[in-house]
Amino acid sequence: MIGLLVGLFLLIMMPVWRDDARLDDLHERVLAIPLPPQTRSNGDSEAEFSKNDSGNGDYCHYEIRLPLTTGLSAGEIGAYYRKAAIVGVEDPAEVRLEWGEDTEDGRAVVVEFSDLSASDGDIRCA
Repeated sequence: MIGLLVGLFLLIMMPVWRDDARLDDLHERVLAIPLPPQTRSNGDSEAEFSKNDSGNGDYCHYEIRLPLTTGLSAGEIGAYYRKAAIVGVEDPAEVRLEWGEDTEDGRAVVVEFSDLSASDGDIRCA
């Protein structure tokens, strides 16, 4: 009986652990990119894993949010991170910018990196 429970636990948790490792790997790839010129970190990055709520099918959504303060324009910072061509989980990560308030030393921006993968057993994406 205990062996059956352990087997069931492993069956359920192995996809969860795999997807957590995928998110951690994506997060590490994002943090390995040097900051662009005239840019500094504006706090800790965030890594999120969730069910993709848009579209059809069961997909897992991976997202890394990198808060920065920059003196660069939207085009310059967007081009910098798109040129970095971060490898996502299955495809190149999408890059989006979310602009905030101007500060004394630049403008707040959150650079978001995201990717989707088909859910193949992770109960969080079903």
